[in-house]
This record gives sequence, C-alpha cells and structure tokens, in this order.
Amino acid sequence: MRRHFRSGLALAGATMLLSACGDGGGPGVDGALGDVPLKDAKGVADVRTAPLAQPGTISVMFCTDRPDAEGRTVYGVTLRSFSAKDGKLVAERSSVTPSRFEPATGCPGDGPDVPTSLAFDKGLTMMAGLSKGSRAAVVDTSTGAEIAPPDPDAFDKDMETEQVVFHPVTNQLWYNSDVNGSGYKAPQYFRDPKAAAATAQLVPYEQLGEHVAKDRATAATVLAADGYDSPVSPSGVVATTNADGLGLARADRGAEGFLKEIESAALRKGNNDKPEHCDPAFWRDDTTLVCLHDSLTQVTFSADYQRVTKTEELLPESDRGASDPTPSPDGKSLVFLSKNAGDQWVLYRADFATPGAQPVKIAALDLPIDGADDHRVSLIRWS
Repeated sequence: MRRHFRSGLALAGATMLLSACGDGGGPGVDGALGDVPLKDAKGVADVRTAPLAQPGTISVMFCTDRPDAEGRTVYGVTLRSFSAKDGKLVAERSSVTPSRFEPATGCPGDGPDVPTSLAFDKGLTMMAGLSKGSRAAVVDTSTGAEIAPPDPDAFDKDMETEQVVFHPVTNQLWYNSDVNGSGYKAPQYFRDPKAAAATAQLVPYEQLGEHVAKDRATAATVLAADGYDSPVSPSGVVATTNADGLGLARADRGAEGFLKEIESAALRKGNNDKPEHCDPAFWRDDTTLVCLHDSLTQVTFSADYQRVTKTEELLPESDRGASDPTPSPDGKSLVFLSKNAGDQWVLYRADFATPGAQPVKIAALDLPIDGADDHRVSLIRWS
C-alpha cells in the first residue's frame, strides 16, 4: 500500500486550449534562469518568453482536463510567475499535454499527486508525470511535447510507476517501480530527465534509508517518490499524518523501512496539548511546523519533541479558507491561495513576525482564457 498523506465540458479539440493562450513559444527544454527574455518595442519583457522561476517571483499552476479529438483526456496547463513585490505578471507558459499523459500533480482526476514543487524542474521548463498510466515521463512546459520519449518500435515493457518527481537540487528525475506487482517495498530509479529511461540507476528499497539520511532535499524526493507528501525539517525530521493525527519520524537506515517513528509525549493520545487537525505543510526550522487545516497554524516543539511549547494562528479568524502555504526563500513570510467573496482565487502573503494580522493581497488570479470554465489552481514555489 502506498503511503500518501495529504492532498487540492466539451471542447472542440485541444487546439482551442493553445490558441487562446498564445503559440506556446518561448525557451525550449534548455531554457534556464539566465536566458535573456525577448522585449517589445517599448523594451518591456514578453511574459511568454521571460524565464518562469526568476528570483523574487511566485509561480502558480492552472490546469484543466478536456477530451482530445479521439476522446482521450488531455490537460491544458498554464504556469504563471508573479512578482512577490507587486503582484505583476512576470512570465507565463501554456501547453497541452500529450494524450495518455497525466501530470504528477495539480490537475483534475484521481491520479498521481505529489508536492507541487517537486513536479517541476528548477527552471519550471519541465513537468513530470505518467504516460499510459505507468511510465515515468517528462514534458516541455512550453510545447507540451514529451522529452526523450521511448523508441516507438522497441520491444519494451513499461514499469509500473506510481509516483514521479524532480530532485529540487540535482534536477534528477526520481520514480518508484513496483516490479513485483506487490504494492510493497518498491525500489526507486533516478536519471537525467533528458536522457532515455535505459540510463536510470536502480536504488533497491533496502537502500532508500541511506538516501533519505543524506540531506533534506534528497529525503523529500525519496519520500515523495514513495508516496509520502510529508515535509522534512533541516535535520531530517519528517512530519506525517496518520490515524491518530500528527506524527513525527526520522530517517532509518535499516532494511525494514526508512522511517522510524519518534515516540513523542506531545503527540500521545489523551494529551490536552496535542496539536489538533494539523495537516503538516512545511517546517520553518527544526522545531517549528506550519500546519494547514482551513486556516494556518504554527506549532513549536521542544528540542526533544516531547512538548508543544507554543501554538499560534497565523491568520485572523474568518470564514475564508487557505490552501497551498509556501514559505519565502528567507523564511520570514509565506504565501497562500484563498478565494475571495467573488469566488476568485487570490494570492496572499502573511508575515511570521505578525501572526494573526491581516494578510497582504499580492495578486488576484484570473483564470486562463482557454475555452474552459473550471481549473485546478496550485502554488508551485516562491523562487
């Protein structure tokens, strides 16, 4: 059994999705933060060619599903980056995925669902997902074309993959594969996302604990590829949810699994100080955890995790919900999504220095004009 802990129309063919969003031009697979964006006659950068993951920007994903000409589901994906300072639209990409390709996260349906930040490479030029329901694949976010597709004439067998993610530092593509069909103790593979699947390196399940113990980024990658959507602290403490609520664990190098539960009095049943309804979002540091449950809560543990020393509400009391809390690079603020009274998605910022204060509106998010009236909206990251 996989260990997933948290989660967020007729059309005349896929061409309408693209035509309304521009020609899908811009930097290709090799686009990077250092690319020089094209400018118009007034010297203003074109958002269709400007790099998405520029420092100081917040990136958002819009996704909708529609049938193609053959009745198969395709996904219209739009990525937009907004200035964290003034909410100005800085960059945008729109594409339609190939048929039988399902993005790793952020789209309608009951398919794979991993942390949104790990579904894309560092420059947001590539998106991970599954092709034909079981093969780890990558598409170009500008064109929607698959990168390094397999030889269509080769006699190959697709692996039974359930989760596929990018390593946030190395940009390697990681994915699991249930080679025995048991649904348990699946090994993982990693490779250059622009290289053929045959170049992937195998990591047996018994060795995954060693990788989880390496560093925070690798731990988050291996956990996500195994079905965990659980934040990792700088020292490697993993926050999970289980039948009893919030749980804490550390990397375990043993052969019988790679997480070992932390026996915490703070989380014991019957403890009146136990955090309630904590869906872990991210760690601010080794002892401070931000939780999402309608609103946003900050829980601080003692150094040994045996006590909860403080619980703070980060937003004022209201009827408004909050989703996808994402920390700033300097750790002083967070951004989140919420719908306003007009049912429009809005991007907000809250500062940790003033918990409970009114959040600051960064930008109202207009949905893409692509022929669809329903989109799933997700925060990717604050670069």
